[in-house]
Amino acid sequence: MIRALRSSGYQPDEDKLIAMRIHGATPEWIAQMKKEGYDHVELDKLIAFRIHGVSPEFIEKIKTLGYSHPEPDQLIAMRIHGVTPEFISGLKSRGMKDLTIDQLVSLRIHGID
Repeated sequence: MIRALRSSGYQPDEDKLIAMRIHGATPEWIAQMKKEGYDHVELDKLIAFRIHGVSPEFIEKIKTLGYSHPEPDQLIAMRIHGVTPEFISGLKSRGMKDLTIDQLVSLRIHGID
């Protein structure tokens, strides 16, 4: 694991390695995230991805809805606040189109669906 991370440019300390192991942020999973365009993401954010359920599948679904490359913090916020592909589709079906991710998160936080 350490060799794979270092070959990818990461210098994890002991705490990050333990957190990665606990939450399943494996080199193989990190490689999947790179395929989705998320390379060189900070290890803390990759760990947060795993904790909150930001997966390659989630990213693919978000892309199909017109959000081509959300920032890591935006993806985490979406998962924390329950901005799902279904939530976005529901808003679009009711005429709320071209909303930014920040607007989607805000709507969800305030219970507007």
